[in-house]
Amino acid sequence: MMKRYFLLLFILCLPLLGHTQVQFKLKPDVPVTTTANQLAYPWSGGLNTPQFSSIDLNKDGQPDLFIFDRTARKVYTWLAVQQNGTWKYSYAPEYEVFFPEELNAWVLLRDYNCDGLADIFTSTALGIRVYKQETAPAGQLKFALAADFLSYKSSSGNNINMQLNSSDVPAITDMDGDGDLDIVMAEFSDGYRLEHYRNMQTEQNLGCGALTFIQQSNWWGGITECEGCTNFRFGEECRGTTPHSASITQKAIAAPLHTGHSGSSILLLDTDGDGDKDLVMGGLECENLVFMQNRGDKDNAKMTDFEAFFPNATKPASFPVFPSAYYEDVTFDGIPDLLVAPTSTHDLNNINFEQSVWLYKNIGTADKPVFEFVQDDFLQQLMLDESEGAYPAFADLDGDGDLDMLVGNNVSFRNGIYTSSVSHYENTGTGTAPAFKLITKDYLNLSAKNWLNIRPAFADMNSDGAQDFVVTYFQKEGKSGSHYTSYYPNGAAKNAPVKYEPGYLKPTAITHPDAAGIAFFDADGDGDLDYVLGRKAGSLQLYLNTGNKVNPVYTLSETDFGKLETTSAQSNRYPAITDLDGNERADLLIVDDTGQLQVYLNITTNLTGKFTAQNQLLENALFDAPQATRFGKGLSITAAELGGAGKLYLTIGSINGGIYLLEQTAGFNGSLGTEALTLQAFPNPLHTSKNQQLTVQASEEVSINMYDVTGKKVYASPAISRTHRLPTPTGKGLYLIRGTTAADRQVITKVLIY
Repeated sequence: MMKRYFLLLFILCLPLLGHTQVQFKLKPDVPVTTTANQLAYPWSGGLNTPQFSSIDLNKDGQPDLFIFDRTARKVYTWLAVQQNGTWKYSYAPEYEVFFPEELNAWVLLRDYNCDGLADIFTSTALGIRVYKQETAPAGQLKFALAADFLSYKSSSGNNINMQLNSSDVPAITDMDGDGDLDIVMAEFSDGYRLEHYRNMQTEQNLGCGALTFIQQSNWWGGITECEGCTNFRFGEECRGTTPHSASITQKAIAAPLHTGHSGSSILLLDTDGDGDKDLVMGGLECENLVFMQNRGDKDNAKMTDFEAFFPNATKPASFPVFPSAYYEDVTFDGIPDLLVAPTSTHDLNNINFEQSVWLYKNIGTADKPVFEFVQDDFLQQLMLDESEGAYPAFADLDGDGDLDMLVGNNVSFRNGIYTSSVSHYENTGTGTAPAFKLITKDYLNLSAKNWLNIRPAFADMNSDGAQDFVVTYFQKEGKSGSHYTSYYPNGAAKNAPVKYEPGYLKPTAITHPDAAGIAFFDADGDGDLDYVLGRKAGSLQLYLNTGNKVNPVYTLSETDFGKLETTSAQSNRYPAITDLDGNERADLLIVDDTGQLQVYLNITTNLTGKFTAQNQLLENALFDAPQATRFGKGLSITAAELGGAGKLYLTIGSINGGIYLLEQTAGFNGSLGTEALTLQAFPNPLHTSKNQQLTVQASEEVSINMYDVTGKKVYASPAISRTHRLPTPTGKGLYLIRGTTAADRQVITKVLIY
């Protein structure tokens, strides 16, 4: 009777397993070649406003590189690796998931508790939050909240939080040489003075790891930042008011009233070997870093003048807005170097975000640095980077049977003009092994249109059987504007090289003021194209074509398509439509500002209902189970069969101008043709009490992984064979077995253990 029960359960569950867990893995090895060279790490997401710190990610004793990008609100992890005796950085995204999701605005890693592990200091609404790194299993990292916000004890004995504007970047360093970390930051309300908070750990014999502070000075160095850039006073206010520190000689002068900058970045380092900290500072409204040498000592800083061009007059670090400096060894000689990057987005200024990370090698010493300019695209030269925003689309442009790639952007610096453009990458590989080569950064000369936010796509808009080139773009109209969708008709026959006339742009009736993304598909099965619209506010809307193929009329059908949860973090939803599971029904993929990829299967069977998401989708070699993605803000998504029929790839475009490439590894249950890979498990079902051996037989040699229904890996065999004998899992239930060939073809079967 029991055997019949489990057999019935197995039979009833088989249809449900058609909706199996969808999984992907990052695919970093698809080549991309520019006009200069082949990119080492093309699919690494780009960098726009990076902040740098050192950390030993893999505990090999060699410092690796941690990057937090303010624009994307994203962590990047790069391992230091040695190849042929030379150290270099290798992108290692598998470590990014270990860092707290709440990181925001700025992040600096410092060891505050003397255990040799880098801890996290970051922004919070109340000032500065701290996470402590703890001992973790081999190959992993672990962080725990140590202080929700830092505070200091006032002269009256009250604890007051160290309030800090989120636009500021503080300095966290040992100011007085006593072995604990002190903090210098811009004053909160006006921002024209610097404040010094002294850590009293040593003075009060509190033991390493205490975060006990007093306000040592509310006017550190006697610096007053006045209106505009490179306008400073020393030991006096900007105009004849009483200074805030009686220890500094009062002087009444005439100067403009300071209204306060809205952001300052601070780097403190000893540049002359005298044991005190000198200042490198950037301002949100300013182009250059300024340098001030400390004429006092480590206990009583005193600044009297500044240099407006740092680190040297020959090649000063300069951006149109808000440069910030970081002091880390990135040339592997044990001496910290200088990295400079912007800390703000374009803000209508002409920042070239393809060359926004400047490296100055320190050819001196740590306490007497001499900075020599090396490059303006540190790490950026290794990756595909379209400046600000990336919107990939795929079509066979040259008629050779494989998919080529176009990538639009929000804005880019092209030929001295700040506008949006589209890059063309030809697929020089094959229909199953893609490789891309840059042909032009300005496809169809679209930069001349002076559009913003160009999002390319391909669809048969005029029903002639050929793929038309669809562009959604933002057109400025006075102080505002709107998003429009138009298309270039394909004048070529089906499967021939495309023929788009640059002067022949046909408008559509699709216009939206706040569109994040549009995806075309036949939602109602009537043979014409409908579309789903992702809105910046986070909702999805479904528009049905109530006209016909030739003369479409789009009518709003669902104002809350899918009835998805929408929070402030889930804004800028960008949709894509494809068939993930091979059942010839439309599946919906979404990315938004949470950084998560979400999958909704078979949406056309439930157009008016609530969709159910899968979001634990990304394989990670450091975990047994798939994880949610963490790609940051400002994302786009496109799906394409770059690996051939049934071999789906996803491209996730980033606000940072780069792209992440993912390959589907599980969830496709469709047929791949007469040479499809097959996998069988027997006996099936399998009874745990009968000492039966679970055997897996494949039509080709494969390696084997077994997962429970939550996606947790319970068995792995890297050996390649057509026959595998697996240990029987101890837990009863349904399991998925995945076989992978040496050519990376994959197949999944199911087994019931009872």
